[in-house]
Amino acid sequence: MQSRYDDIRRMGGEVLVVSFAQPAQLALYLREQALPFPVVADPSRTAYQAFGLERTTWRTLLRGGVVGRYLRLMLRGWMPKRKQEGADVLQLGGDFILDERRRLVYVHRSAEPTDRPAVEDLLATIARAVEQPKD
Repeated sequence: MQSRYDDIRRMGGEVLVVSFAQPAQLALYLREQALPFPVVADPSRTAYQAFGLERTTWRTLLRGGVVGRYLRLMLRGWMPKRKQEGADVLQLGGDFILDERRRLVYVHRSAEPTDRPAVEDLLATIARAVEQPKD
């Protein structure tokens, strides 16, 4: 997503990351990771609940396919970080696109931690939302 952020902005879009981390933990993370888009804390998970984001199970998290995807990421150089206090490794995320009228035009609720949509699919949805005729 970071590598395509400028494309999203040129199309008239914006990225907002919502984290359930405590604000102090999120601030520490953001000092280490300079992200180009806004990131907000939602420790009560109000937005997660509003968008219907659930938690997975340990059984799903440790499934062979999920572990395999993590191993492939690690072979490419990604290393998992130590779990921070209060972190919930079972909380699933999602990707949502709202149009300028704040209508949901794209919904992807992750079925497991590595389940993310392709950035190209997100860009195509943004392009379609921008092209919609204005009433």
